[in-house]
Amino acid sequence: MPRDAIEMTLTAKERSLLLRYGYPFEQIESALQACSKSTDIEIVPMDFFELEQLIGNLCYSINRMKSGGLLDQFLDLCDRLEAAERDGDGRLDLL
Repeated sequence: MPRDAIEMTLTAKERSLLLRYGYPFEQIESALQACSKSTDIEIVPMDFFELEQLIGNLCYSINRMKSGGLLDQFLDLCDRLEAAERDGDGRLDLL
């Protein structure tokens, strides 16, 4: 995988949130839809520009929310995406 790309390991819930509220680019949307029926943890490749845009789009969705259970899930996902962007590592810490 090129250095400007990252393999994001995502849970089914995270993939669902990104599809619905992340406004992903076509390539990411296709990858998310390809594994949308899976309940397993899946790898979704993306470049760092796409990752940066997903983070911005999630922040936009977060700012439009009033409160609720989804807000905490959004914040956790956004934190994880930001850590992946910063560290260059999209693996999910399963511990």
